[in-house]
Amino acid sequence: MEVGERIRHIRESKNMTQKKLADSIHISPSFMNRIEKGSSPVSLDCVRSIANVLDVTPQAILCDIFVYPDEDSSISEKIKITVEKFPIQRQQEFLDMLEFLVSRMK
Repeated sequence: MEVGERIRHIRESKNMTQKKLADSIHISPSFMNRIEKGSSPVSLDCVRSIANVLDVTPQAILCDIFVYPDEDSSISEKIKITVEKFPIQRQQEFLDMLEFLVSRMK
């Protein structure tokens, strides 16, 4: 999942509008929209401000950026890290496909 998608997901889970978040960190709603869509870069200071307003750590927003499976990771950990890079809807589609495959293997 990209940074903007993660911000949107967290914001929506807190039932906060994009405008309210933008106003809280003193940026325009249109800039907040571009951040969430990934069409504008977001600075670390902005991530820190967003995290503060959303009551999460900056790491919760940036968690996917620096996570890579290593050779010693289990297969399930590699799958988890790979799947988490996708938007929530795609993650659900992957889970549905995986559950279908598992049901066929029994």
